[in-house]
Amino acid sequence: MTRAQYTRYTLRLRPAAEGTAEPGTAEPETADAAHDWSGAAGATAPDPEALDYADPEAVALIGSLQPAGWQEQDEEHALCFWLEEGRDAAPAAVAALRRLGELGRLEVSRERPGWEDAWRRFHKPHLVGRLYLRPPWYPARADLLDIIVEAGLAFGTGGHASTRQCLEEIQEIPPGRLLDLGSGSGVVAFAALRLGFAPVWGIDIDPVAVRSAAGNAALNGLSPTFLVGDATEPGYPLPAADTVVANIALNPILRLARRFRAQDGALRADLWPEHLLLAGLLVEQEEPAAAAFPDYDTTARRDDGTWLMLHLVRRR
Repeated sequence: MTRAQYTRYTLRLRPAAEGTAEPGTAEPETADAAHDWSGAAGATAPDPEALDYADPEAVALIGSLQPAGWQEQDEEHALCFWLEEGRDAAPAAVAALRRLGELGRLEVSRERPGWEDAWRRFHKPHLVGRLYLRPPWYPARADLLDIIVEAGLAFGTGGHASTRQCLEEIQEIPPGRLLDLGSGSGVVAFAALRLGFAPVWGIDIDPVAVRSAAGNAALNGLSPTFLVGDATEPGYPLPAADTVVANIALNPILRLARRFRAQDGALRADLWPEHLLLAGLLVEQEEPAAAAFPDYDTTARRDDGTWLMLHLVRRR
């Protein structure tokens, strides 16, 4: 059986100084490459502006070409995606690729046969407190809480700095009901179950991400509930939770805050959790993120100089 041939496209976005970024948009510095074994991947979504650190037009164009997702390279402000041979010849694809080339430098290279499996040698286990995150081809450790996440072409396995910050912080929270917004490959949900949280729900706007998470749940023998939907939409029902993890960037976090306010501005205590983790933020976004939740106090923060996580606790 002949294996499909793929072409790799790497879009290196121009820095903000060259005029391609929105005014006031900051581009992130790299996370520690030694700790980022996930190949952290972006997921397609109807709202590209949720990715505050990427060019929204580039995100939308790549999503139209490769709906399964793309790979983000923070350290080079680059987005990578793959197209099967022949798919780039369609008129719509030609137009999209031409426009991507105008947004930055678009590099094209033919992948060698077997490239789909070659990346595995770069993905190694990672220790986050009591949690041991590993690809399935590494053995578990008896002294740590085991989490298996299969890294595929579309989704990473929790190595991004913002995810690690959430994984570190939930280990400091008493177990209870947990809701993970922007659940991606499911790593936070799996960690929560290993730590004793129950029940655990994950919601993601992308159905491909939810399918990926369901597959990873089977690998772990765990049963969180994964749902497809936009948690920032006022009509979307959310389960009551003691802890909510929102690793979804500033713009959707602000929309999330607005949907839970009553018309008179009072806190809707029936919906808000005791603990709220806000992540996917840049360090300079701390003030607007915290100000959006006036009924909460910031009790902890984690940042690596670029990415920020805030732990808010509901005021009594």
